[in-house]
Order: sequence, then C-alpha cells, then structure tokens
Amino acid sequence: MPNARKTALLSRYLLFFIIGFMLLVISSLIWNIHNTNQQILQLATQEAKTNLNKDLAFRLWATRHGGAYLVVDKNTQPIPYLAHIKDRDINVSNTKMLTLYNPAKMLREVMNDYNKLYGVKARITGKIYMNPENAPDAWESKALDILSKGKKEYTEIIQIGGKRYLRMMQPMYMEQGCMKCHAWTGIPVGGLRGATDVTIPLEGYRVIERNAVTKLIFTHLLLWIIGIGIILFLGRRLIGSEKAVETNQQRLQMLSQALEQSGNGMIITNTHGVIEYINKAFTAINGYTKKELIGKKPNLMRSDLNSPELYKTMWDTISSGLTWRGEFKNQKKNGTIYWCLETISPVFDDDGKITHYIGVIEDIQDRKHAEEHIQQLVLFDPLTKLPNRHFFRERLNAKILESHENEKIFGLIYIDLDRFKMVNDSLGHSVGDQLLQNLADRFTQICNGDHFCVRLGGDEFAIITDFSDSKDSIEAIVHSVLQMMKDPFFIEQNDIYMTASIGISLYPHDGDDAETLIKAADMAMYGAKLKGKNTYLFYEPTNGDFASETLIIENGLRKAIGTDELFLVYQPKYNTLNKRFVGVEVLIRWNSPTLGFMSPARFIPIAEETDLIITLGEWILREALSQMMLLSKSIGFVPNISVNLSPVQFRNRHLNEIITNCLHDTGFPAEKLELEITEGALVDNPALAIEKMNLLTQHGITFSIDDFGTGYSSMSYLKKFPVSTLKIDKSFVDDLATDPHDRAIVQAIITLADSLGIKTIAEGTETIEQIAILNELECFTIQGYWHSRPLSYPDLVEYFRKTKS
Repeated sequence: MPNARKTALLSRYLLFFIIGFMLLVISSLIWNIHNTNQQILQLATQEAKTNLNKDLAFRLWATRHGGAYLVVDKNTQPIPYLAHIKDRDINVSNTKMLTLYNPAKMLREVMNDYNKLYGVKARITGKIYMNPENAPDAWESKALDILSKGKKEYTEIIQIGGKRYLRMMQPMYMEQGCMKCHAWTGIPVGGLRGATDVTIPLEGYRVIERNAVTKLIFTHLLLWIIGIGIILFLGRRLIGSEKAVETNQQRLQMLSQALEQSGNGMIITNTHGVIEYINKAFTAINGYTKKELIGKKPNLMRSDLNSPELYKTMWDTISSGLTWRGEFKNQKKNGTIYWCLETISPVFDDDGKITHYIGVIEDIQDRKHAEEHIQQLVLFDPLTKLPNRHFFRERLNAKILESHENEKIFGLIYIDLDRFKMVNDSLGHSVGDQLLQNLADRFTQICNGDHFCVRLGGDEFAIITDFSDSKDSIEAIVHSVLQMMKDPFFIEQNDIYMTASIGISLYPHDGDDAETLIKAADMAMYGAKLKGKNTYLFYEPTNGDFASETLIIENGLRKAIGTDELFLVYQPKYNTLNKRFVGVEVLIRWNSPTLGFMSPARFIPIAEETDLIITLGEWILREALSQMMLLSKSIGFVPNISVNLSPVQFRNRHLNEIITNCLHDTGFPAEKLELEITEGALVDNPALAIEKMNLLTQHGITFSIDDFGTGYSSMSYLKKFPVSTLKIDKSFVDDLATDPHDRAIVQAIITLADSLGIKTIAEGTETIEQIAILNELECFTIQGYWHSRPLSYPDLVEYFRKTKS
C-alpha cells in the first residue's frame, strides 16, 4: 500500500478513535451523575427510616407502659380527647393533680420539638381519629390506602412550596396497650390503626448532589483533555513511524536484488527479529519457502539445543552495534537438526540508529558431525583424553567399596596447576590446551596403568592411587609428579615451566565416603597454595602443618566482606501460567584471589559456625536492597526479591532491627522483600520463631520455607507460621519425570500448601518435562536453569530489557 494511502487510513482511524473516546467519556459522566442521584436519594431515604424507627421505638415503649401520668401545670394540661377515661386525672394531694398522657400525645410532642430543632416534620395520622390534628392530608390519605393493602412502607418525592421533599409513611398497628384509649375505634389488636409519616427536606441533599456532579464534570473534562492529548501524540508518532518504515523498506528492496544472488544463505530482520527478507540459498538450506518465513521470527528454526547464554551473547553483541559470529544448532522444516555458522551484523540508518540485522548462514553439518561424535564419549575429557569428572566419581565410589571389603587403603591426590591462567593470557588458549595435553601424557606415564588419573576440569587433575600398605608409597607418587613438573614443556617455540599445588587425602583415615575424601584433598590442596605453591600437603588439619579449613576460609571471608571479591547474582522466578516475571532470589558468590572461586556450599557453613554469617548476611541484604533500588530507576518498578536467612541469623536477637534498618536506609519497600528460611530454623523454638516472624510481617515482609520436605517440621506448627510460600527442593524436582515417589512427594507438598492457603515454587527446574508435570500438579511458579541461570547485576538489567521488548 502506498505511503500516502496508509497515512490517510491512519488519520481516519485516529478520528474514529477520538470520537469513540469522547462518547465513552460522556457515557461515563451520564452514568456517574445518575449513580450520584441514586446515592443522594438513598441517603434521604435512610434518614427518613431512621426517624420513623426512632418514633416507632418510643411509641412501643410508651404503649407497653400504657402511657404516663404527668403533673398538671401550665405546659401540661389534661387531654380533652381522653375525657371518656375515668382515671384520666388523679388527685395526689390538695394542691397537686396528675393527668394521663397517652403514647400518641407524647409522640406528637416529641415530633413537634424535633421539627422545631431540625426541620424534619413527623406526624401520626389515621382514617379514624379523636384529635383533629391527626386528620390525614391528601397525601397521607393516599398513603394510608396503599398501606391498608398490606404494604409495609410507602415513599414518594413531592413538591411543597416549590421545594422538593421526601415523604415516607409506615403503618401503625393496634397494640394491647392502645385499647385503653382507642377501644372505641373498634379496631382489633393487630389491626391497622393508622400510620406515622415523616417529611424530609431535600434542599440540603441537593447541595451535596450539585457539588458531586460539579466534581464529576470537572474530572471527566480533565480526563477528556488528557486522553485526547495522548491520542493525538501517539497518532502523530504512529504516522511518522509509518513514513520511516516505508523509507527503510524501499532501501531494503534495493539491497535484496544484490543479496538474492549470494551463494550463502542471507536473512534480514527488523530490530524485533521479524524476518523481512531471505534469499534462495536460505530456503535451500532450511527447506522453508519465503511465504512460510516472511513475517515470522527465526526461532521457527530453533532446535532448543542451544544454550540461553549463546542467544544472550549474540543479542548483546549485535544490539551494541557489533558483528557477531558463532555456531547454532538449527532445525530444518523436515525436522533434521543441522549445525550452521552464522555471521550477524547490524544495519544503521543515516542517524546511526540500528534499523535491521543481516545474517549470513553457512551449513557446517559435515564439520560438526565429527565433533559431536567425540562429545558423545561422556566418560572422557575431549582435550586430554583422560577420564572426566563423571568417570572419576564412579571410579572413586567403586574404589571405596572395594577398599572397605578388603580392608585396604588408598590415596586421593588433587593437583592444581600454579599460574596456568598466566599461560593462557600471555601465550593464548591454544598453547594452554597443548600444555594440558602434555601434562596429561606425563601423568599417564606416572600412573602406568596402576593408578587412575583424571582431568577434573580447567587446570585441575586428580589421581586415585592403587591400594597401598603405607602413606609412604602414596607420597612417592606425589614426589614423582613434582619431579615430572620440573622438566620444561616445549610448545610452539616456548619453553614453559610449570608447578603445582597438591593435596592428598587417605581412605579411610580422612573419610569413608567420596564427598569427605574430595573435600579433604581439596582443602589440603588449598593449604598447599597458601604455603607458597609448588608443594604438597596431606590432610591433617590438627597437626599445624597448614591452617585448618575453617581458619583459611574464615580469614579470607573476613577480608572479602566489603570488597569486590564478594558479589551478588540474581536468579529470576517465573510463572509459567501467565508467562510473567515473579521476582528474584539473591545469591552470594566469592571469587578469592588466593583460593579461587569458592562455592557458597563451602564458605556459608563456616560463616555460620563462626557467626560471621551475621555480618555477611547484613552485607548481602543491604547490597541487594541497594542494587534493586538502583535497578528500579531503569526498569520502572521495584522487583520482588527473596533473601536467604540462615538459622544462625534467625536466632540473632538483633535480626529484626537489622532488617528494618536496611529497609529504612535503602528506601526499599518492605512488601517487596521475602525472607527464605529453612525448616531447621523453625524447629528449635517454634513459639519464638512465630513471634519474630509476626513482628516482621507487620512491616509487610513475607516468608518462604526453603528446601521444603528435606528437613523436619511440625505440621501443627506449620499452619501457625506466617509463611506465604513453600519452596519445593531441587532433589524432588530432578527425577520428577522418572521417579513416581518424587512425584508423589511433590504432589503432597502442593496439596498441603493449597490446604493452608500457601503458594508453592519449584526449585532447580531444568527441563520442559519437569515444567509440564509441575503445571499438571498446579505448581506454576518455577526457578531454575530452564528459565534463567543466576544473573549478575548487568545481566539482570539486560534480562529486564529483553523481557520488556
């Protein structure tokens, strides 16, 4: 469609939208005015009912008591209409006489006084009356006729002297106490004797109504002005954008003629990734026709076999104006998976703004076939050809079992290369890889088939020794390794000298299971690094040969707090039902210049043992709240965050004060903060835990129970805790698709939470099968690698940018 026709059509739609908006505002105003009128009328009606109910209550009271005798004076004279009653007047002394005032007389006096005070006129009337003052007027006669037909109330708006009044009448039935004065009427007890009515002036209500209507007119006028302004602003932007799109499409049409003849697959998308052009070579590679792809996104060919980080890196690169080159595993129309090499570059307009992306696609399936064959060898490291970490675990467990049965000992030797990173950085990764391969060859020669040598990853190796009778024979192997390291490695005209830090643990002296042995050897290796590297240590933390595990990490951690060694990452939580972001969990990371990257599983327990967790926990909370407030300035809202509390923190009597101070200092809204606690934190003193949690929830803070189902908690207490969420532990989610017991446990947790009005979230979700089962069990909130890995702060900003787009 030509640009001029599109502009005219958009202008016409804009006019229709303005008219529709005006009609909507007018309709809203009319409806609100009508609603206001009805509310004012309801107020007046309620006032009338209140007055009549008050009169009824007084009359019933007086009737039960048969009236009252009052002292005769100038204001209280005998009622002539009760002259037929013998005991109307009673002399109580020579100078004082009492006279009977019946309920109707007393009520009339009260009504008259009320009218003088408040302008509300009330009357007693009836078709049969003694007192002419009770004679009904025209409206009352009509109302009495209506009530005589069984109606319990009659209301009408009337005009009196040019002013509007609301009149309401309610029936008055003959009571036993009324017979003394009104038996002459012949009306039986329970019969309609008359009625009471009230007249409410509506002038005061009219003032309220006029004020309300004036406000409605003003607010709707303001709404109309703002709405029209926004519509006109967006309309002009849309028309201008349409013109720019037309210009860019003309340029792309010229480029397509040149690209069509390329031998490589060519694809052009807009900045949102929507395909606007593909050439013949692209259709030949993927099997789709142009008609099937134009207007769609390239994810139509996505195989879901590429990591989210790969896509993130690609988008980060091209969005910043740079060219990205990398490999993808894509899927053809017929379902065939193939490898392709893609080069994607941004296209700029005259102002330097990115308008499109152009990609060059090359099918590299043949080259990748050999690489995939090697990757299938899951038990061996593809670089060094040594057994990998998975194989190492299997062999170590088997070795422990065999040693236990034969009552033999063996050693676990952990080897970490010193300054390997310097080799990579200075000579390149190619030289680093060759160095690792040469090292693997030398380790293999030392082991000579008697010992099991593996590459754990990076620059870490391990040796599971053969069975031995003494520590000395294991130490001899370590000496062989260090001696071997003294000979230089000649790689690409470079003589490279390497050293290693070695840690040794012995079975069963240092542990009777794989995890304990690995931990002991690892800590001994760290001790060797701290002693200056290029040495070895046996795991003997009590003999003073090297600092104990606790002391090493504790000292390092004390120095790390407040420096850039410690940093936070954030793992998003996601609702698979409405496909929306829910919040993030705050996680701590430590990259020590001495100890390297330290897993939280290693240093958090030590921080808890030494109470350093109190200081560390406060730093984590304050840093997270500050970063989220900074993040809110760029994304437009403050995200919900979850922060873990250890049992040690939870028992700290200053915990509530620390949390509220952090909230106050950072300005972070309390209702956005969720504290995650384990079941163990609640067991020691449930009553005290409930009290502490209640004090925090009064500020708006919520609680979740982390790793639910892995510990112990009393179900009777659980319903008393102010908990809003149960986190289903990853151990139950891992085998959810294959283990019926795990599925039963997860379903039980979800059912329990639902019965208590508590939400659930599943941790460690990594596969679409797990997501499908959790959705089937009605757990829709998830956290895990399936949606996102833990993200650094810059990556989290980019996450929200992509989510928004």
